[in-house]
Amino acid sequence: MSHVIIKQYKPYQIAIVVIALSLLISMATWFYLDENHWARIKSHASMGNETMKFMEENKALLRENQELKDRIIMLERTTQIDSQMAAELHDSLGSLQDEIYRLKGELEFYQGVMSSTSSEAGLNIQGMQVDALPAEGNYRFRLILTHVTKREQVIEGSVDIALEGVKNGKLTVLNIRELAMDTALDLSFKFRNFKRFEGNISIPEGFEPRRVIVNLQPREKRLSKIKRVFIWSEMVS
Repeated sequence: MSHVIIKQYKPYQIAIVVIALSLLISMATWFYLDENHWARIKSHASMGNETMKFMEENKALLRENQELKDRIIMLERTTQIDSQMAAELHDSLGSLQDEIYRLKGELEFYQGVMSSTSSEAGLNIQGMQVDALPAEGNYRFRLILTHVTKREQVIEGSVDIALEGVKNGKLTVLNIRELAMDTALDLSFKFRNFKRFEGNISIPEGFEPRRVIVNLQPREKRLSKIKRVFIWSEMVS
């Protein structure tokens, strides 16, 4: 007696097997046929790493470039400062040389004054000096009076200074008080041995000084006036 075996039909199992086989075949095909794609992915990844490396190097170069720019700016500023300091030192040196020249002239002037003082007794107009100032027509004057006595007596009085010259072809006399740049110019004196007057004056345009006339008027009536005339061109330095 034959037996008939009846198996239950399960269509979903067949479908699963078919799907699994399809996936395996697709994966194998994709793997083998698109191997170049993987190479490109790896290449892109490698290129990405290189790009990052280049970017970092570029950043480093940019930083170094900025540092160099900063150093250049600092050096330029230092150079400017050095140039400015050199110019200032040059100006200071010039001013110092001018001052030395001026002081040397004053020293020679005072040496001449003191050498002549020992032989002249009483009140004297010992010397006068005029220096040209930078501004046109401006001058600085110095007048020295001496008083030599055995009793070291104090003497008092006043000084009158006049500039004699030519203006518009005519003889003109100007009092130094009219020319003084300092309105508080005091020409009175009270001293024992040595007196110096000094101040700045401004000569009017068109006036040509020729002589300076100095008069001393002692307060004591018994003493005579003293007068001395200086040639302008011989005094100006």
